Amino acid sequence: MACRLLLPESVATLQTPLARLRALFLANLFLQALDAWVTLAGTGRGFHEANPLIASAMSSMGPTAGLLLAKFLAVVLLYLVYRQKHHRLVEPGLASLAVLYTFFAVVPWTVLLASSAS
Repeated sequence: MACRLLLPESVATLQTPLARLRALFLANLFLQALDAWVTLAGTGRGFHEANPLIASAMSSMGPTAGLLLAKFLAVVLLYLVYRQKHHRLVEPGLASLAVLYTFFAVVPWTVLLASSAS
């Protein structure tokens, strides 16, 4: 008996659109928290934040307060996007944000921290 593998597009259709949106929203919240954690770890080791807006907030308010304010604003904006559930661009937008955040925020800090661990 042959076993048929499910294609990625058929796996994605197993969830309702609202469940996918909720998963994407939660993934983005997790990425915000993870980015805050690795950013604080990196700046605590003497590295500098590359985003000028975040760096400015961190220098004027202190590292933790500036970063938490920026993350709070990001979460509010994510929630406002998520609330527009029925707009056709919300799901691809949240998916794109998750990918971009992973590769341009979390991965660079993680690589930097891993390379400096020795």
